[in-house]
Amino acid sequence: MNRHALNDLIECSLQRWYRSVSEWRSPAGGTKAGCVRCRESEFAAFDRSGHWPHDLIHSLVATLELAMTQLAVALHEEQHPRDDSCRSAEPCSSCIDSARATVRACASRHAQDIADVINECAMPRLAVYVEMNTNLALNAATRGEWAS
Repeated sequence: MNRHALNDLIECSLQRWYRSVSEWRSPAGGTKAGCVRCRESEFAAFDRSGHWPHDLIHSLVATLELAMTQLAVALHEEQHPRDDSCRSAEPCSSCIDSARATVRACASRHAQDIADVINECAMPRLAVYVEMNTNLALNAATRGEWAS
């Protein structure tokens, strides 16, 4: 597959994700363990510290998994000449493995950009959200609204 087309696919996918992070407002509910999709995806490893909001990591995982699937289909079509009688519509495991490794390597080259987008766009909003809710809770407790 053309190296430029491959880079464009992954970089355009990341650009869409960067845009969604820049528009992110407040965290969605989640669990400490995260969701099954994120626990099982190697792409969730970009948040090694586990401090980023789950909904942003989840959307990154979904973005990179989609890019990997699209690349696997393209690689399969390229590497297995069209023969309608025996060609499977689904990419083979070799094409999937190759696509996963390629997306992982390309995304790893963008790891600093991914971290910067989270830290500069989302984390300040998260801090404001946490501070606002902490103040609301403290005010409610001070007024005796949470007396037990």
